[in-house]
Amino acid sequence: MMITNIFLLICAGVFVYIRFIQKDDMMATAIKLGAFYPPAIVEDHQYWRFITCHFIHVEIFHFLMNAYAFYQLGRFFEALLGSVCYLFLILVSMLLSSLLCYSASQISSRYYYTMTIGASGVVYGFFGAIIALGYLVGGPFMSLLESFAYVILINLAYTLFDRQISKTGHLGGLIGGIVAIVILLALRIV
Repeated sequence: MMITNIFLLICAGVFVYIRFIQKDDMMATAIKLGAFYPPAIVEDHQYWRFITCHFIHVEIFHFLMNAYAFYQLGRFFEALLGSVCYLFLILVSMLLSSLLCYSASQISSRYYYTMTIGASGVVYGFFGAIIALGYLVGGPFMSLLESFAYVILINLAYTLFDRQISKTGHLGGLIGGIVAIVILLALRIV
């Protein structure tokens, strides 16, 4: 579970730095550390924010919920897929989560000055992977999907009705998880 643990250690380190070590405003620090912030991407070409934003949390509840979900699902997928394919799932989920946020910022000025942070795009990627495996592979994965169906539906509902949550980030991650599994299945790696 090396990748899962490293991911969570980075998230924890960044969280502790933002909350307890730095002396600046927490949101300003999050932007400095790599939060997804369209003006920095468009105007300063800081494309690394497509990845770094997923390691940043400012609020304790946000950090704990994402860390718990990432730990539980990440351990499962790392054992199931192996390190390389698991890392592929994470990266595709990150990129599509950020890409959907970026697309929204280019379509609507409402999203242009919106900061997006957190590992939930990857957690939703795990949800997407569960959906893809359930429908495309079936068998025990359909049972897994059935056992997670309410968790996924509740999280999707929460995403749609909470104004503080990045709908594009979550849905992009979900799509990313599906896409990653489709690619891995097409390449016969899974």
